[in-house]
Amino acid sequence: MRIARFVITAALLTGLSSTAFAQSTATQPTPAPSTGYGLDQVESWFASAYLGSNFGGGGSDFFNNDIDIDRGSTASLNFGGELGYAWNGTFGAEFMVNHSPNFEAEDVLFQRRPSINTYMVNLLAAGPFGHLGNFRPFVSGGVGAVQMRSTIFTVDPTTTTVNVNTLQTETNSGSQFGWNLGGGLMAFNGAWGVRGDVRYFAATSDDNLTDNTLRGALLQRQLSGLSFWNANFGLAFKW
Repeated sequence: MRIARFVITAALLTGLSSTAFAQSTATQPTPAPSTGYGLDQVESWFASAYLGSNFGGGGSDFFNNDIDIDRGSTASLNFGGELGYAWNGTFGAEFMVNHSPNFEAEDVLFQRRPSINTYMVNLLAAGPFGHLGNFRPFVSGGVGAVQMRSTIFTVDPTTTTVNVNTLQTETNSGSQFGWNLGGGLMAFNGAWGVRGDVRYFAATSDDNLTDNTLRGALLQRQLSGLSFWNANFGLAFKW
């Protein structure tokens, strides 16, 4: 008799415990799976490659910086890329490289249009918003170098009657300290996204002729005070 009572009591206790456990489990919401890209995960490296156009080129006169001159620059192809890091998705730094292979600068000594390279180290400020903070409008700016490279006639073609196609040429390059400032938007869906920006580049003015050669003076004259805009759009990636 005692054994039967013990079995019945144990069964009742087991049933009550199971019911309470089931009710406790049912009242607790199931946590949402983590995507790994929430607002607490926006601190990240990022990189992008883009394609666009330069426009609005100009600068200052070589020997008189108070006079603005038009260097004949209009729209020309531009492409490049950048690599950076953002702390908490808000403040960061980036290294940016741009290349324009056919920059629209005019001079009688140019055998063909020059190429322009810019190398910039920028500080960046962004404001993540939207679902999971994947939209990031930003501004960035910094300093670096503006480089020009071109094939140049070794003599002024306007001072000779020789066929211009027979004149000797030489490839030369020069660089000038410069700066940039721009802004745009990065938008991500997971790790992949897009980036677009509009940016202003300028080289510092220098009226001290340090290269007395015809070719050196040309590059110094063209680079001094050179400025232009570019607009770019491309793919982005963060990790």
